[in-house]
Amino acid sequence: PVLNSFLRSFEFVERIATQTETHVMEEYLQMRWTENVPSMGPVPIGDSAIAKMRLLCMAQMTAVTVLKEFDSLDDEDRETLSSEMARSGCVGQSFSARLMPKDSASSLEGPAFLVYYGPAFLQNLGNDSAIKRLSVLAEIYRSSRELWPSSVSKVGSNVTIRIDMIKALSIAEMLQATQRGDVWLLVKHNDSEAFVERSSNKKLNKMIASAVMFQVLDLTCLLPYGSA
Repeated sequence: PVLNSFLRSFEFVERIATQTETHVMEEYLQMRWTENVPSMGPVPIGDSAIAKMRLLCMAQMTAVTVLKEFDSLDDEDRETLSSEMARSGCVGQSFSARLMPKDSASSLEGPAFLVYYGPAFLQNLGNDSAIKRLSVLAEIYRSSRELWPSSVSKVGSNVTIRIDMIKALSIAEMLQATQRGDVWLLVKHNDSEAFVERSSNKKLNKMIASAVMFQVLDLTCLLPYGSA
């Protein structure tokens, strides 16, 4: 299925010559949804539609589980993913209004975030519940937005968020690090890139003294989802 989707993507790339990047992306996402095996049902509409279709592509073999859990997210997590994943990163372009949050459709702002290794994070569920992975992903988006506040002037900008350090970790392993006194940070390295990093308090103090820009990832976002 992955190879077939890769080969199918070439016909969509050719459409960029006559259509906007965002329109081509929307058509591609809809194709992936309708051709997914097992069937995912009708193409989604509503505030979360783009987010759901993107998550299907990211999660691949775990997509059914991930999308089932998406609907059980609390409002903050679901709204964060729906809003951030619907940003086009292209000036004057947006996805169809029926497929994204109304606020995002009426006020195009940026930058848009690319969570590098986001697919691996969702595909390698292991014993984790998908809902907790989605909650951590939402927290990463929230922290990113704190470092890069939304602005109309940045609508055509894109920022890469690297999560290399946690892509293969379980939620339990991430929590064990905090239980040992460390914290998980999203550290801004430059104007277009940030990394998720593990930090001791000593390292954290040095970063503060050096005026490094960062956000602490608040893993209490997982509390609504229990211990399962």
